[in-house]
Amino acid sequence: MDDSGLRELVGYQLKRADLAMQKLFAQEIGEPFQLRQIEFSVLVLLACNERLTHKRVSAALGVAPSNMVSVMSALEARGLVIRRRNPTDGRSSFWQITEAGATLEHRAVLAVRAMEMTRFGIKDEQARRDLAGSLDSLWASE
Repeated sequence: MDDSGLRELVGYQLKRADLAMQKLFAQEIGEPFQLRQIEFSVLVLLACNERLTHKRVSAALGVAPSNMVSVMSALEARGLVIRRRNPTDGRSSFWQITEAGATLEHRAVLAVRAMEMTRFGIKDEQARRDLAGSLDSLWASE
């Protein structure tokens, strides 16, 4: 079958790359670190931000707040994140990454970057940053 027409389309290639990435992530990150992609993403967000509300985590990841409840509960049960009351507004709370969560996040990020370099044939860190920047510009313009 000739699929050259599809292979010339960036959207098609992005979808195929996403499917490959999901499979690789599950094998090389998910199993060894016991992390789903969404959990990994939450840890990275919390590692980069001192504290975030549930609503901000949900919005950043494009996931409904109600769907994030089980994700956050699972991370909290593993001792990777902790919910704290907002000291200035007792009605609200925020999430913080724990020391164990930060350690796991750091190890997982290193593994993801190594996987990206080796599995995607990226030659150096600058090429990785360039690709990430190009992909960022695709969806950041929404």
